[in-house]
Amino acid sequence: MTIYTGKTEAAAIAAGVAALNTSRDQVITKVVATPRKGLFGIGKRDAMVDVTLKPVAKEMARPTQQPAPKKPVVKAQPTPKPFVKAQPASATPKPVQPTVDPAKRRQQRQAAIEGVQDYLATIVDQLGIDATLDVENTAHRQIHLAFTTDKEGLLIGKHGRTINALQSLAQLYLNHHGAAHVDVVLDVAGYRERRTATLTRLAESTAREVVATGKPIYLDPMPSFERKQIHAVLAKNRYVSTYSAGKEPHRAVVIEPA
Repeated sequence: MTIYTGKTEAAAIAAGVAALNTSRDQVITKVVATPRKGLFGIGKRDAMVDVTLKPVAKEMARPTQQPAPKKPVVKAQPTPKPFVKAQPASATPKPVQPTVDPAKRRQQRQAAIEGVQDYLATIVDQLGIDATLDVENTAHRQIHLAFTTDKEGLLIGKHGRTINALQSLAQLYLNHHGAAHVDVVLDVAGYRERRTATLTRLAESTAREVVATGKPIYLDPMPSFERKQIHAVLAKNRYVSTYSAGKEPHRAVVIEPA
């Protein structure tokens, strides 16, 4: 702020214009204080005016020359690679199964069948039962062995427990002697045929009871091959369904409404 003084406001402005060496129309004035005469010279004051030059207008900016547009850069397209279908990676490579000579497998199977007969004969002899064991039927995946003895009831046991236990031991023997793919059926005096007929009647009568009452029925615990017979008998019965429950040796068939 530049203050100029004078007896009057005009005199103060004139002093400012003269000091700035310019003309009146080139300045901006602002009265800071008006002149005052005072009383008997007391309180007398000259006019005070702020005088400043007007801002000079800037030249209009010349338009800047726009740079010439750049030519578009064309990137070379990579040569497409031939599509090769990715092969699925196996989580774990499957072990290569050794090739077994069919002739050697037949010899191994025959040796296991002969060995299981000697094994069973030894056990029966230790039980104090005089019996002979013959191969009644031999299929590709099953052998049927039959005992001949005068003590049939003793060899069968209560509810077939003895003959079933012997059959389980025979199956374990085959599994550990290279014939795990072969199922063994152990019989004495046509017990298996009679037992199959009994299981069939049991399955059918129990199914009728389940349909009549609308409640499931648990059969007595049975070995797995007898449970399979129950399942097979009722497989086509649309009114009931079957399943096995429990843990060996107390696993049993359950028949329930479908």
